[in-house]
Amino acid sequence: MPESKKNKFYKAILAAVVYIFAICYMFPVIIAVLNSFKEKREILISAVSLPSSLYLENYKTVILKADFFKVFFNSIALTVSSIVLIIIISAMAGYAIARWRRKVANVIMLIFLSAMFVPFHTVMITLLKTAKDLGATGNFPGLVLIYGALMCPTSIFLFRGFVKSIPIELEESGIIDGCNIFNLALRIVFPLMKPISATVAVINALWIWNDFLLPYLILAKPLTIPLSQMYFYGKYNQQWHLIMAGFVISTIPIVVFFFSMQKFIIKGLVSGAIKN
Repeated sequence: MPESKKNKFYKAILAAVVYIFAICYMFPVIIAVLNSFKEKREILISAVSLPSSLYLENYKTVILKADFFKVFFNSIALTVSSIVLIIIISAMAGYAIARWRRKVANVIMLIFLSAMFVPFHTVMITLLKTAKDLGATGNFPGLVLIYGALMCPTSIFLFRGFVKSIPIELEESGIIDGCNIFNLALRIVFPLMKPISATVAVINALWIWNDFLLPYLILAKPLTIPLSQMYFYGKYNQQWHLIMAGFVISTIPIVVFFFSMQKFIIKGLVSGAIKN
């Protein structure tokens, strides 16, 4: 077999494998979307069949009974506030650690990295007790601070790697032109951090938007979308048609956000891996 035909054959095999994995990955999502347009009895008969008709009453029920618009804007406010806090703290810390030319900087980074390997469930009880003692439970600001504390180590690691890929000569030129450390960071370094900032924003948004456990522990009220979905889970009866409709509605915003920021994610991760 000629070399060109052999390469085409291998590429075709690779493409087929990728498509198969993509279909397997998307299959549960497709089933959820199809079942969101069915009545409950139709789901019980067959969960993998096409809907006999587009039953839109499920979406109407979810929006009304779960007070969807209120929890939707609550989730947006929580996600945006947490991301802004995480990016501000992580960008400053990552920049400082990357430019600090002492061994203690590596020790500090190692401390941050060690926090990434501690399972959340091992500190969950202690975290909840500390939050209660500080009055951080039952309100959004307390939850935002907790998200910032939990997600900053990973974000600092990403920012540090990205800053190391920025030529130091740019900052030296700014110093020659009379920039102090604050103008140097605000006018030269931070504008270059847009790709990694978008990457950090998407990574954290995916977790915060879909997180159930922390809002359940801290807020204990159906104030976010994941908590509002509990309304359709009964002890002896699950309303699967409404659960699927709620899943579809709550997933659309984060999917749109992810695809709108996709090019920045790739650029940010690749740029941060150029230089260590």
